[in-house]
Amino acid sequence: MLTRIYQSLASLSLGLWLMGGVMVLLAVGSFGGEEAAALNAMPLYVWLTRAPLAASWWLWGTLALLTLLTMNTILCSIEAIRLRLGKSTLPALVAPQLMHLGFLLIVLAHLLSATGGAKEAMQVYQGSSIGFPDGSTLHVGPISVAMGPMGMPTDYRAQVRTVTGSRVEEGTVSPNHPFFHGGFGVYLKHAEEYPFPVAVMEIHREPGAGWALAGALLFTAGNGMLLALRRERR
Repeated sequence: MLTRIYQSLASLSLGLWLMGGVMVLLAVGSFGGEEAAALNAMPLYVWLTRAPLAASWWLWGTLALLTLLTMNTILCSIEAIRLRLGKSTLPALVAPQLMHLGFLLIVLAHLLSATGGAKEAMQVYQGSSIGFPDGSTLHVGPISVAMGPMGMPTDYRAQVRTVTGSRVEEGTVSPNHPFFHGGFGVYLKHAEEYPFPVAVMEIHREPGAGWALAGALLFTAGNGMLLALRRERR
């Protein structure tokens, strides 16, 4: 009985069904309306604790399937190493495991960001100050907006300065060019100069960002190795 359960959990077929189920649930959740859209403005687990079950059931289901998929990935790797060790070349053995490890790191990254992440949007003015949990302060300096010939803004930016004890750092934040401080990212979402300079900033904390990058690199490396091996065989 236990052997049969283990074989089912470690099977490739189960992994494919679980991935299909995750995609279906995420597709359903994309039509969740305003309550589901609020998920984009706060960490995952914060939204889950506040949203009613009628609006969050698809995400709870997705988490359950991802838990099973994580278990399936680990067991598939164990079985592949056990069955192929000494019977295949090292690249052929390692490549799929790199992809599996990359996937697991990406899952870990989302878990870390879901539980320890932070996201807050705020309106700031020249001279405004934003406090961080470590006691440091971010001061907003001059806010500038570049206008195009049609009177529409083409670019905007803000000078910022952080003070941590006696240490001072200065920088500029603009669209697609955030300012990072103490594990937080400061993003400029919008700015206006009239009737007075004002900007909308978002403060993000993503503790899983580094793990997600590492997972993506490992997954890409494993995929590249598999493609190279198949090309050699052909």
